[in-house]
Amino acid sequence: MKHLLLTTIAAVMLAGCNSTRTEQVGVAEINKTLEGINNRFKHVDVELVEWPDKLHRQLGKLKKIAFIAYPVKKPPGKLPLLIALHGGGGRKMSLEQQLARSAEVKGLRLAELAGRGLMLLEPNSADIWDAGSLNTMLDYILDNYPEIDRNRVYVMGHSMGGWGTWSWINESSDRFAAAAPCGFPADETGDAGRLVKLPIWGMAGGADGARTGGVKKMVDRLKAAGNMNVKHTEFAGANHSEANAAVFSSVELVDWMLGFSRGE
Repeated sequence: MKHLLLTTIAAVMLAGCNSTRTEQVGVAEINKTLEGINNRFKHVDVELVEWPDKLHRQLGKLKKIAFIAYPVKKPPGKLPLLIALHGGGGRKMSLEQQLARSAEVKGLRLAELAGRGLMLLEPNSADIWDAGSLNTMLDYILDNYPEIDRNRVYVMGHSMGGWGTWSWINESSDRFAAAAPCGFPADETGDAGRLVKLPIWGMAGGADGARTGGVKKMVDRLKAAGNMNVKHTEFAGANHSEANAAVFSSVELVDWMLGFSRGE
């Protein structure tokens, strides 16, 4: 079975701990956080997934555990997949901290708010996002989760997650139906000419320093290159944290992405 049972994660999360009691407390906290999320959420069920050891050795700085949300009421047919990449603050967080934060202001919260019958995958990284590692991860997901519609895979992120999204689509734009790289100083990075067929929505806070203008420049470059499906949102007066909350509250963004299928 692909989904991780919480009773098995103590060795993964608490490697190096000598105290059995410490391990039990750590697992209990994670169980409690996950149970609380699933009791609170009405539209999605959240589970943990553990990358197999052989795969994990190929995933660079990706952490051993990721989060997946499934729709409570599964619609007919295959499910679209939205991949949400976290920001730099998640690199040093514990699993329990990341899980709680995702349910409050990241991908899991957006999946619950949207309630659109999609799967959400939120990997966790100990360093900046690497497109090669993410591609290896996505290969595994698509091979092992046959319920996913391969033509309706989407990616989004804010801050370091925005940079990771931008880097990934520049490397592998043909894997996605739409993308939302948000809240990072894109400026002149990447090759807009390679992305003319990929729908992209860039978002940033209006008071977020270089990130505000960077995302706008990215959007302008995409339009100049001939991309006809580009959108831009600037959250007036929003700083970095406020913009993050706005991005991961945008049901409109989810609905927009779900309107696209790869190859259309």
